[in-house]
Amino acid sequence: SKLLVLNLGGSHWSYNYLSGPIPSELGNLTKLHVLDLWQNEISGPIPPELGNLTNLHTLHLGRNYLSGGIPLELGNLTNLKILSLSSNDLEGSIPQELGNLTSLEQLHLAGNELTGSIPSELDNLTRLSRPHPSSSSQPCASETVVDQSLTQLVTDCEALWAFYKALDGEGISRGDDPSIATFFSYVDPAEAWNDTNPIKNWHGITITDGRVTHLELETVFYGGRIAPELGNLSELRVLNLAGNGLYGVIPPELGALSKLHEIDFSSIYDCCYNNLSGPIPPELGNLVNLQTLDLWSNDLSGPIPKELGKLSNLKSIGLDQNPLSGPIPPEFGNLTSLQNLSLRGTSVSGSIPPELGNLVSLQTLDIYDNHLSGPIPPELSNLTNLWRLELGGDFTGPVPPELGELSNLYSLRLFGNFTGSVPSELGDLTNLDVLSLAGGFTGPIPPELGNLTNLNTLCLLTYGLSGSFPYWLDELINLEILYLTGNDFTTPISPNVGSLNNLQILNLGYNNLTGPIPPELANLPNLQSLNLAGSNFTGSIPPELANLPKSIVSDYGGFSVEELRCSNI
Repeated sequence: SKLLVLNLGGSHWSYNYLSGPIPSELGNLTKLHVLDLWQNEISGPIPPELGNLTNLHTLHLGRNYLSGGIPLELGNLTNLKILSLSSNDLEGSIPQELGNLTSLEQLHLAGNELTGSIPSELDNLTRLSRPHPSSSSQPCASETVVDQSLTQLVTDCEALWAFYKALDGEGISRGDDPSIATFFSYVDPAEAWNDTNPIKNWHGITITDGRVTHLELETVFYGGRIAPELGNLSELRVLNLAGNGLYGVIPPELGALSKLHEIDFSSIYDCCYNNLSGPIPPELGNLVNLQTLDLWSNDLSGPIPKELGKLSNLKSIGLDQNPLSGPIPPEFGNLTSLQNLSLRGTSVSGSIPPELGNLVSLQTLDIYDNHLSGPIPPELSNLTNLWRLELGGDFTGPVPPELGELSNLYSLRLFGNFTGSVPSELGDLTNLDVLSLAGGFTGPIPPELGNLTNLNTLCLLTYGLSGSFPYWLDELINLEILYLTGNDFTTPISPNVGSLNNLQILNLGYNNLTGPIPPELANLPNLQSLNLAGSNFTGSIPPELANLPKSIVSDYGGFSVEELRCSNI
């Protein structure tokens, strides 16, 4: 009964999944200031008992499955500042009693099945700072919004307004709690989309020579579909709707935007996601001027359209983290302007098309975490501008030694069921910062890897390397991370490892290393993690290891650094 805040709502990057009706007993929490049930799966009517919460400042019930009418009793909440009921299945008329809420600053009713006229009593709500325009508004017919003699701009305005009406009406603003924000609420009111602001002032819109050329609304609203009417913006150059909770399909009508340079429907990592589904429209292959296509982290499915191979001006394509299927189209080999190709986590299958070796401008090729199989084509050695190569799947066969010709490589990560030895030619990649190989490699580590003096990270998780422990590791003076776990090295650890002053993580676990543990490991001033478990060491644990940093995470097969500090070994 003393509760002031009850927040069970979701956020712009995650959902709660509360279901069932709203308990009428919540009406007993008469001291409550905030009740937030936003973005759940709650259904049924809104209990009229909520009208008893006369101390309530904020009531968020948006983005649920509530039905029935809006209770007249909500008109009793005269201290209410925010009322959000949008994106439900509410029906009937808007109660005139809401006109009693004279403290109200935000009112969200969009995305319901409400009928009838807007009560004149709502004119009493003089504190509404940025009222959401009605979906029945026709701002594009207003001379205030757009000069009616500019017929093409009027057409553009109508397309934008159709897009606006397809949104859910719940918005987010940068840095604000999404559950209390309004559509475009973080922008100046003079930039709001409505029938009183000129279209040239609408937030995210750029007009050039009387036509809309840019629509840039990254993380501005939350929820809704992409209206097919956007395909009427025939002069559009940039379309950026990243991180806005979009769902539904990508309209094929966007394939008519022949002047488009950029499409960004991606999610924003660890922040704001889109959830577009269905196939990638092959009509996007008509966008001959497109330079950037970013669809990262949606729910797009089906094959990658071969028609995208016609986009000869494309410089970057990001389809990562979508449940796509089928092969990588060999037609991608026609994209000779491409600098970035990223298909990580897309479940594409088949082999890597050798035609990708034609992409001589490519700088990043990331097709890690997929279902690709077969050999790595040696034609990839033609990609001499490549600085990042990351391939992960069910690859077989040896790693082509020709990859050693990619002299500009900064990062090389290969994961598969490889056979054969680690190519000594990789030692020619002297610009490498990261080298990570995982698979079925056998034989010794080639000493030529000692030439990689710029290396920061060396990970050889191959479970088949054997022979002597690499004596040349001390040449890798910039090394910070060294993983050689799960191999079959059968000699002692070289004491030279103790000279790697920048080393932070050392994992040599689960080998067949023999001999004593080198006391020189205690000379590693920056070491944060040490794993020597699962080998065949002999002798005592060097007491010098007790001098390692107190915060170290270690595994000696049962002894911790803290135990060493407390012992008299």
